[in-house]
Amino acid sequence: MPRTARRKKRANPKAAKEIERRVREATRCRGSFAYFANTYCHILASSDRSGAWVPFRLWPAQEQVAAELESSREIIMLKARQLGFTWLVLAYALHQCLFHPVATVLLFSKRDDEATELLAFRLRMMYERLPDWMRSPLKTDASHELEFSNGSRALAFATTGGRSYTATLAIIDEADHVPDLDRMLSVIKPTTDAGGKIILLSTVDKSQPESPFKKIYRAAQAGQNGYVPIFHGWRAAPNRTDAWYEDKRRAVLAQTGALDDLHQEYPATDIEALLPRSLDKRIPSAWLLQCFVEAEPIPHSRAYPAAQQLPPIPELKVYARPQTGRTYVIGADPAEGNPTSDDSALCVLDRQTGEEVASLAVKLQPATLAGHAYRLAIWYHRAPIMVERNNHGHAVLGWLTDHGHGVIRLNGHDGREGWLSSSLGKVKLYDRCAEAFQNQEVRVHSLATFSQLSSIDGATLRAPEGQHDDLADAFALAVQARLEAPTWSEQEVPCILAPRPDPFGGRHDRWRGVGSIGDEPPPTMFDTSWR
Repeated sequence: MPRTARRKKRANPKAAKEIERRVREATRCRGSFAYFANTYCHILASSDRSGAWVPFRLWPAQEQVAAELESSREIIMLKARQLGFTWLVLAYALHQCLFHPVATVLLFSKRDDEATELLAFRLRMMYERLPDWMRSPLKTDASHELEFSNGSRALAFATTGGRSYTATLAIIDEADHVPDLDRMLSVIKPTTDAGGKIILLSTVDKSQPESPFKKIYRAAQAGQNGYVPIFHGWRAAPNRTDAWYEDKRRAVLAQTGALDDLHQEYPATDIEALLPRSLDKRIPSAWLLQCFVEAEPIPHSRAYPAAQQLPPIPELKVYARPQTGRTYVIGADPAEGNPTSDDSALCVLDRQTGEEVASLAVKLQPATLAGHAYRLAIWYHRAPIMVERNNHGHAVLGWLTDHGHGVIRLNGHDGREGWLSSSLGKVKLYDRCAEAFQNQEVRVHSLATFSQLSSIDGATLRAPEGQHDDLADAFALAVQARLEAPTWSEQEVPCILAPRPDPFGGRHDRWRGVGSIGDEPPPTMFDTSWR
């Protein structure tokens, strides 16, 4: 210690001890955001300005998120209402400004007044309630900007502002309610690419089942982007009890006749939050939820047999491999296959249990979809196929007639191959599908399939404008296929008198004879030993 400092310490030991304490506290606050928020931050006791300012005491769920805020660069948070997470991320923004000098924090919200509320009221008043020794006069104190004496700044914007700044931290509050989040992110993301952080947090907007926010959240769950997904439902608040929730449930049900508003404001799971509104949907959400068990697809490296001379289908999601003694059916929903068309979709169900064992949704030409359906049918013990008979379905059925040797093409309600895509056909198809869910005859593993089924409109039997229903249709066709497929004793292997070319390069030389499917197992999807 320099001689002058030692003299001052001896002259005023209490002041020196206080300086040492402040240095220790500042060091501890810099090293732990949770400690800073718990010890020094204050928040409003109610959601409006009429409440009293109280110390911010983090709940266990908030402490978990606080740790994630420090360790992750990109976070997307789906939450129930009034859990204090907006206050938490604002406290984190203040922490960045105070303890990481020359930080630039950008705050975004749907409207300009909401953005300035975050900055000029919440964050500024939180700063004003810090101890005097932790604060210094603000160099700029305006509705859209706070500039600290250490060079840090916090700025508020609506919609697409903030393009010219390089951000240390960007926060988008109520991101699911932003009208054009994709365009907004295209402006904001480049500002954080130099190493900054971005946080999206929101309650859910059920009027947009396929919103950009929900797509980012689902992709984050699937590990398809760099975001860390976080969900906290109504139980995250320690003061909320089952009795409190039951009161909310009864009130919403009595007022609206459905639980959509409850699941929007106070979801228990992210599935409840992401479900579309069910009041006008063909299959009630309660029926769907009782049959939904989300599962991760088997990685491609382990999904298929060891001999992979034929390439796997990259977009295929496999949830269960073919099992000895099990029988399967396939539903096929063809589309045109160009970049602007709908997806083509396939769904494979275990015939006995109704379990979804594989699904595929991608833009494919009808002939390519037919080839994939054939390969899946061969792999899943020559599963019969129910094809939607629309314009493109005729092409799929034609391909299977010419090349799909040994695979049954099922008849629809009019006695012809394929399920006729008509008004009557749609009604019959979804009546049976809804009945299967009501009676718990099926099990869904794919979140995409589940989401599409939950969006089918009760009046049109289609997804809302701009959304997909291809997997939903394929699933419904597979449900119908379970009824139409012959039993194994009825399904005989056709007699093959001569080798026949296989459209994928092999030959059916060894697959001969007449008998039931149990007499000689069909070739597996990628086993070339049968050629």
